[in-house]
Amino acid sequence: MYQKIKTFTWTLLYLLLWVRFFIAIFDPVTSGLSLEQGLAFYRDWRPAFDWIYAISGYIMVPVYWLYGWIGPLIPQNNWFPGIYVGQLLQLVVQLSASQPAIQSAFQTPFIQQGLVGYIDWLVLIAVLFYRGLSPIMDGLYDFLKNLVWNLMIEFSFTKTKESKYREALEKKASDLMKLNVEYRNLSKEASMLAHSVITDELTKVYNKRFFINKITECFQSAKQGKTILAIAMVDIDHFKKLNDNYGHLLGDKVLQAVAHIAKRNTPGDCFCCRFGGEEFSIIMPGKTTEQALQIASTIHRNLPLLRFEEDPELRVTASFGVCVADFRLDSAQTLNTFEDFIKLADDELYRAKLNGRNRIECNTLQ
Repeated sequence: MYQKIKTFTWTLLYLLLWVRFFIAIFDPVTSGLSLEQGLAFYRDWRPAFDWIYAISGYIMVPVYWLYGWIGPLIPQNNWFPGIYVGQLLQLVVQLSASQPAIQSAFQTPFIQQGLVGYIDWLVLIAVLFYRGLSPIMDGLYDFLKNLVWNLMIEFSFTKTKESKYREALEKKASDLMKLNVEYRNLSKEASMLAHSVITDELTKVYNKRFFINKITECFQSAKQGKTILAIAMVDIDHFKKLNDNYGHLLGDKVLQAVAHIAKRNTPGDCFCCRFGGEEFSIIMPGKTTEQALQIASTIHRNLPLLRFEEDPELRVTASFGVCVADFRLDSAQTLNTFEDFIKLADDELYRAKLNGRNRIECNTLQ
């Protein structure tokens, strides 16, 4: 928009200055003559010419001011700041004395009567002045535009609104961060709660609730997928007598120690659970008879190594009943429920008790 206004204004200004320059050449008034001594055109349109002189005079004020400042420094002559056209014609005629055609052309009645005005060099200087002023005004305009724009942004409603939006956004970000922290805390609490639901409080191994869900899942998966499933039932020997002789506090310590040994020697893909009382169970998906017996043997060997401050001579042993079902075989497929599978392991545990305790008995369905 600014460029369009500037282009229009500058074009009008240059046009006005050039019109003034050319009408002054034919205007008898500019050379001190009467209107009757010039062309009739200047008598008929005198008000318009006076208006052009007045407007262009205001436009040329800076040039007049500059000329008034540097004028005394310029040698005085008949050529600057202007020259009468009649004098210029006389000079041309003198210079063309040897050219009769040129002399006759400049001595025609129209030339002699029409070119009676004044050539104003200051008008041409004004044109050059404003052409040089144009880029300066462009720079000033850009400076003022940026200044005004920055001030408007600094104090405008938009910045106030932006500040409010920023504050609201920061508050939302803070609230979101708090919610994220609360969510992580709740997630941690939920995880701990979920863990506590499936963990035995005393021994810190899986509880019976987890055992029932996991053996159900593993039994159905092994039977349908025709894979191997092994289970070991572990019962601490003479635990009732231990409780009667040492009390329940030491009995709890023994349970915790046995659970620790069993959990530490249970592979990561197996599950150590407290079945109830002094009895534990280890679910071993995919383990063969040899692998299941190796796991049970490792636990069995480590239990007598346990020592307790209350009685350093106390030795803890356990009886193991292991059952391995290879559901690729028809004999294993006869098992209908996980209860049937657990009963087979319990039977082996009972046989270990009858055979003197502190031993491992195993049944492999083949």
